[in-house]
Amino acid sequence: MVSKQKEATSYYDSFSNLYDWLSPKWYYHEARAYAIQQLHLDEATTVLNLPCGTGQNFEYFQKYMNGSGLVIGIDLSEGMLEKAIKKKNENNWSNIKIINEDATQIRLPWIKENIGESFQVNAIFCDLGLSGFPDWKRVIDNLLSILSPGGRLVIMDWYIPKPTLRGRFVKWIGKGEVDRPIYQYLENQVANFKVNTSFNRGNVFVAIGVTK
Repeated sequence: MVSKQKEATSYYDSFSNLYDWLSPKWYYHEARAYAIQQLHLDEATTVLNLPCGTGQNFEYFQKYMNGSGLVIGIDLSEGMLEKAIKKKNENNWSNIKIINEDATQIRLPWIKENIGESFQVNAIFCDLGLSGFPDWKRVIDNLLSILSPGGRLVIMDWYIPKPTLRGRFVKWIGKGEVDRPIYQYLENQVANFKVNTSFNRGNVFVAIGVTK
């Protein structure tokens, strides 16, 4: 799994220069706007965005947070993070902290060491990442463990269970797996589970879970 993760990271470092062009804002806008609405953000929220990629979610977060609270953007690809940092600086978003880290390392001890003992993570947005993470179940378990009681985990990703041309293309571009039962796994780990599978011709889902 380590070698697969290194391969994926290297790919996204190179892909970062084309990412916002090949994955434009309008393409995921409906799903992304709905997903971030489900996080129930406000000006006191600490929200973790993993992977944060090129920072396409940042402006959506600010709609609810208005420059307050804390956005923690995490990604393993330095190339993607360079684009995210550029967006942050160009917009003077001072409430965003961007960190280069492996998703499997994000656990409660890591939060206390890198963010602070007193911080509670109220919401997590994981978009277009779990289809690519080799150890995706472990990542979900870890993310749920760092959420405060009643915290919300929202996942936006692809789910194309049967082989299709579209599925092969998405897999080729994103270097992930589009048939993983991600939201089905989440359903058994959380309370108040909800999923919407209506986006991008039924190929993109948004799943919401509240910590038990």
